[in-house]
Amino acid sequence: MTFTTPDHLKQHLVNSITTAFIKEVQDKCNHKNTQVDTHKKEGIRYDHTYTGRYIICAEERLEEKSPVFGWEEPRFYPHYSNIIKDAQAQAESACALLEQRIAQHHTKKEYIWKTSDLRVNHANDLIEGRVYGHVYDYIADERTIEERREATKFEIYVRMIWNYRYGSNSANGHLTQYTQFRSERHGAEMEGKSAQKAKDDAARAERQAKLQAEKDAKKAEKWERFSKLAVQMEKWSDKKIKALGYYLTDEGIEETKRSVESWGNTWTQERLDHHIKIYSNDIEKLNILRNDTRTWQNDMTKLRAVFDKGIDTRPKLVEAYNVFGV
Repeated sequence: MTFTTPDHLKQHLVNSITTAFIKEVQDKCNHKNTQVDTHKKEGIRYDHTYTGRYIICAEERLEEKSPVFGWEEPRFYPHYSNIIKDAQAQAESACALLEQRIAQHHTKKEYIWKTSDLRVNHANDLIEGRVYGHVYDYIADERTIEERREATKFEIYVRMIWNYRYGSNSANGHLTQYTQFRSERHGAEMEGKSAQKAKDDAARAERQAKLQAEKDAKKAEKWERFSKLAVQMEKWSDKKIKALGYYLTDEGIEETKRSVESWGNTWTQERLDHHIKIYSNDIEKLNILRNDTRTWQNDMTKLRAVFDKGIDTRPKLVEAYNVFGV
């Protein structure tokens, strides 16, 4: 049997958390109402502020506009439904923590058969006590079963501790009550992986499988887009080669010469040689890219090899061939 928090312990947690939560919020409401009365008595302007999800601001419409409140005088009350809802959530978290703590001390093959000694100590309002278990085997021989149970008996001692966070230090701005549980196992030693560890490992494996599936799906979508680049980049590089090639023609060189001279510079043989070298190098790099794109279109496995190296986007491909900005 997997340990489940008994209902009377759940209700104790709900009651303890709700009672303390309501008291903290009621104290704040009383403080706010005292402020309202003081402002009203002394004629000091009262600024209306947001009170959050645990305090209700009930405003009374005034017959005449007040210099203190305007048209509406506020009064503050606990928002009981929200308090109870969130207190229930805190209690459920505490129960889950208790169940995890006990599950850390037994395996899936072990059976928790007695929980009645785990109870509320009303002297300190804490849950403490023991649960008992043993290995559960399906064996035909009843006497062997009893011997096995006797030999594998164990008990788990648990004691609860309250932790309180008030005001701005709390998760809700008023009071958050955190529970901790100290626990230890006595009796037969636990053999193998605990039930909680097995559960955690299974959950971790499921999360990892989900993340891997998402990763694979994103990679497949990325490859689908990248695989189309072979055709696109061939057209792009071909267009670039023709555009750059113009500047190696007599007409293109003459145009460059006029541009240089328009800035007051002299067109020299050295400038001409540099001009030809730069454009020739860029065209050569583009030619390499264009030839590879044509190869990829006939053999996509080669493009996939590039993709698997991490060159998986157009900008990365352009950078890899050093034609960025060409």
